[in-house]
Amino acid sequence: MKIMDGVNLTLKPTKKYKTNRILVSFTTNITDPSEITARTLLADLLESTSVHFTTQRAVALKLSELYGASFGTSVSRYGNVYGLNFIINVVNDNYLAGSTNLLQETCDFLREMIFAPQIVADHFDEEIFNIQKQNLTAFLSSLDDNKQHQALSRMNSLYFYDQSQKIPTVGRVTDVPSLTATKMAAYYHQMLANDQINIVVSGDIATDEMVQALSDLPFTPRPSKQLDLFYSQAELQAVNVKNDREAVSQSKLNLAYSFPIDFKSPTRFAAMVFNELFGGSALSLLFQNVREKNSLAYYAESDMDFFRQEMWVQTGIQSENKDQVLAVIAEQLKQLQAGQIDEGQLKKIKIGMINSYTGRSDSQNTALSRGLGASLTGVVTTEADWVAGVQEVTAKQIAEVAGLAHLQAVYFLDGGGQ
Repeated sequence: MKIMDGVNLTLKPTKKYKTNRILVSFTTNITDPSEITARTLLADLLESTSVHFTTQRAVALKLSELYGASFGTSVSRYGNVYGLNFIINVVNDNYLAGSTNLLQETCDFLREMIFAPQIVADHFDEEIFNIQKQNLTAFLSSLDDNKQHQALSRMNSLYFYDQSQKIPTVGRVTDVPSLTATKMAAYYHQMLANDQINIVVSGDIATDEMVQALSDLPFTPRPSKQLDLFYSQAELQAVNVKNDREAVSQSKLNLAYSFPIDFKSPTRFAAMVFNELFGGSALSLLFQNVREKNSLAYYAESDMDFFRQEMWVQTGIQSENKDQVLAVIAEQLKQLQAGQIDEGQLKKIKIGMINSYTGRSDSQNTALSRGLGASLTGVVTTEADWVAGVQEVTAKQIAEVAGLAHLQAVYFLDGGGQ
């Protein structure tokens, strides 16, 4: 429902849990790639302290008073849209003795953390700002220690045209020095006034009760604009290839494919089944033929992003096996494009997907994620719709969507046999 212009509420009522979980997501299209890093720093600043909770210890004590509630912030990317998210999880009033209004207290806490940061005049408190800036620098500097993450980031940098898409969702360390306490205060006020706001709530809460609890949050109306959600780019005329060499114990070979299917496409279920069959599960062709049968990889898996219309393959290999691995991956994709699909394997893949989907339905985090996705895209899919969508996918449909996957980039982090 629309609370006011630009502020929407999605309620996922359920009696499954003893807790209520609230997500408040500020989303926007960014205009400057450095904003990606700024949003991560802003999330850290807004999670750690506020005007009344001046230290992280004070925040922790308040959460303890809320019967052990948990609270945090995060950043997310949906294609061209970037989110800064506040999430709090608190026990339902029904399970507490006496007369409490924990839901209202929870919303009061959210109001404090979202709307009362430690901004003095026109800048964040310098001491707190410098601590969070140093923490972010250390975190972003450490990301390349994870060589799988490093290889995936470099593959995306090779694949995407748009600078904002090249940058990891959490930002890049080179942008941090230019972020000042004054700039971040201005960016905070800009987000508060202009971002679209999506609130998603999971728990045993009535609609009127939730709306009443949220009524004290001082949101202001903002223009309801259609966010530019899905990213797409023209196909490259030739495959981009890049090789780096480092003394790593396991070489990383990553491939990026254009995959022009978005979240609203009628073929999205066929695309999901194709990915699971190609490399998205332990029953997949990549897992069975690259890893198990030919022992060419420590891991071999595929994944895709409907919001960026991309599919990718990640492998960990010995460097001398690179050409053979490339050939086997290409052969598995060619097989699916030709419709050479074992019906027994396809049936097992579908059963596994459905079991996984329904199993995740028991998670409140999943409820929030699906609710936010529906709010952003306008696509509402019930569990029954999803299961039926997967069950109805045919081998012919899989072959058709497989034919849309075109190799665009190959990144190789060569361990040199170390």
